[in-house]
Amino acid sequence: MFRDSYAASISILGKMFYKGEVPFVRLLIPLVLGIGFGWFLPASILLQWSIMSLVCILAVFALLLLSYKSASLYRSPWILGVTVHVFLFLVGYFSCLKADERDDPHYFAADADALVLKISNEPKLNGSIVRVQTDVIQCLKNKTFYPTKGKLMVTLKVDSLRPLHLMYGDLVLVPAKFNEIDPPFNPGEFDFKNYLATHQIYHQAFFNQQQIVVLKSDIETSINSFALKLRRKLVDKFYTYLPNQEAAALASTLILGYRADLSKEVINTYSQTGAMHFLAVSGMHVGIVFLVLSFFLKPLDINPKTKFLGAIVMIFSIWFYALMTGFSPSVCRAAIMLSFVVLGKAFGRNQNTYNLLAISAFFLLLYNPLYLFDVGFQLSYLAVIGLLYFYPKIYQTIYLKNKLLDCIWSYCALSIAAQLATFSISIHYFHQFPLYFLLSNLFVVFPVMLLMYVGISFLFIPFTFLLKQLGWVLNGMILLTNSGLYYIQKMPFASLSGMWMNAWQCFLIYMVIVCIAWLCMEANKKICFAFAGLVIILLGSFSCQTIQNQNRHELIFYSLRRNTAIAHIFQRGGTLVTDLSSADKALDFAIKPALSSKGASLNKRVSLNDSSFSSIYTIHPNFMQFGNFKIVRWSPVLDSVHYAKQIRVDALLLSGNPKTKLSDILSHVYCAVLLIDGNNYDHYIKQWETEARSFALPCRVLKREKAVVIKL
Repeated sequence: MFRDSYAASISILGKMFYKGEVPFVRLLIPLVLGIGFGWFLPASILLQWSIMSLVCILAVFALLLLSYKSASLYRSPWILGVTVHVFLFLVGYFSCLKADERDDPHYFAADADALVLKISNEPKLNGSIVRVQTDVIQCLKNKTFYPTKGKLMVTLKVDSLRPLHLMYGDLVLVPAKFNEIDPPFNPGEFDFKNYLATHQIYHQAFFNQQQIVVLKSDIETSINSFALKLRRKLVDKFYTYLPNQEAAALASTLILGYRADLSKEVINTYSQTGAMHFLAVSGMHVGIVFLVLSFFLKPLDINPKTKFLGAIVMIFSIWFYALMTGFSPSVCRAAIMLSFVVLGKAFGRNQNTYNLLAISAFFLLLYNPLYLFDVGFQLSYLAVIGLLYFYPKIYQTIYLKNKLLDCIWSYCALSIAAQLATFSISIHYFHQFPLYFLLSNLFVVFPVMLLMYVGISFLFIPFTFLLKQLGWVLNGMILLTNSGLYYIQKMPFASLSGMWMNAWQCFLIYMVIVCIAWLCMEANKKICFAFAGLVIILLGSFSCQTIQNQNRHELIFYSLRRNTAIAHIFQRGGTLVTDLSSADKALDFAIKPALSSKGASLNKRVSLNDSSFSSIYTIHPNFMQFGNFKIVRWSPVLDSVHYAKQIRVDALLLSGNPKTKLSDILSHVYCAVLLIDGNNYDHYIKQWETEARSFALPCRVLKREKAVVIKL
């Protein structure tokens, strides 16, 4: 019986695409393809061609509509379909190119004297450093202000005694000193430049508090400003009545999406246990609000008029919660989709859920095509698709009579469905996979739901004596939940870290999943061959990667701003020679990602001034040999040393600002390449580069340039 109903549901799902039940899914595909082409194949000249093509397609589309009956085009519907798809492809392509404001003639210029910035999001304070996104609305040049466009990421060092408090909407005047955002210089390093580009930010600036002049403060009257101020007041309420600061920070994150005060330890714990989605206020949190509202508004379903009233109350309440979270993008995505669902039911139409999902994505991408490259956007839509498609199939594989066990299994099926849809892209972006995600999700889900109910009620209660009692309750619940997750995190093999999957492998995995879903709908020989071919290619790709990592023998000369670091990778082990301290952030952001991206782990760390020996390397403060590759590190210690004959090495590394001229050094040392690390003054680096060119000596600077990787 189950097999028959399962086959029937799959058959319906397979046919609905062709019967027009999901028109927006079909319209979304060319739009997404167009945006993708615009992102990966940008060209200013193509922008002009795309505009011309849009005009032509619009003309053809209008002509087809006018002659639809007279030309009997209804007999060939594919003509109109192709026209619409090409049009949407060009819309996506054009909108993606247009989103890059650097091609706009009013984009702020580098030759201005000063810039007028408008704070465009909530400033984030970390110690004495404030990071904030701004809109450049004017530039000052020759004592005249000109309107401009563009965004600027500002990092501000505030005075610890009299810190400057910036707010959303403030206008500030700053010097026109900014730089293009740096790309990643080391292998495996996070691509901050690409991340900010998806938010239309291409430049950054660093200022001291004394360099900023506040022109106007607290003048913004938009709904966004009101939302952020409201959230700030609600966050302060948590900090007032919850005794533990960590609990207050987590309550602010969990209920309001305010993550600025959340500690790194808590974030790591939730991330490594697979419970990170609870901290990212998203569709799940909106869904909890939706379920509660559905329960209380159910009596209004008695007739069409009260049903419509209930829908209005429901939509208003959902968007009010979005307002409380400061209009978090993930909450807004969920609110848009649920608004369509509620309206569809209010008008007595049971809309296809996939179509509703596609509608929300379609209009969001029309509003901002760069949402497509936002990790949160990708994860949220993939998770919802996984829940819609895989959850019913996973849940129905096991039948349990016991209601409690059935409830537990239902949530397990939800977690498995979401992980199945998102695990590939999660590994691609975050390089880890939580093995105990089922355990942690089961442990957290009920406390989180209770925390949501109690926490939202807490925010609306005006009575101090009740707030104090509820504050203690919330505090205890949060600390208990955190303690349980800390325990799961410390369990053996809690998380697989250092997993690297490139975009091609990620795409292949999703193609395999699509083939499996297709085969579930219908037995198709071509799809079977496609599935087998994809699996073979995928396994071949992972096998080649594993063999390459196993036989890897490389040197990495890291690109750092003020330090020296050399990593020797032999098979899957890494030895690091560096002057970095163990607490330096560069270890986590530059050193370790490079090693793990090449399938290696850090086995040994040697200080730059120490010596170490093994069968495959010899390390001395001024001389190193890895395999047959020899290096002389010329530091100030060698300035007073004179050699009887010239030393022949593979690389000469200048480090620590030596005073000896390069010509004198080269009279002692013959090298194939000159390396200059970040532990040198900039004027010395420029001087050595000039001298190296005069000697026709290959030269690589390890400061604000790509790291040097040498295969041994």
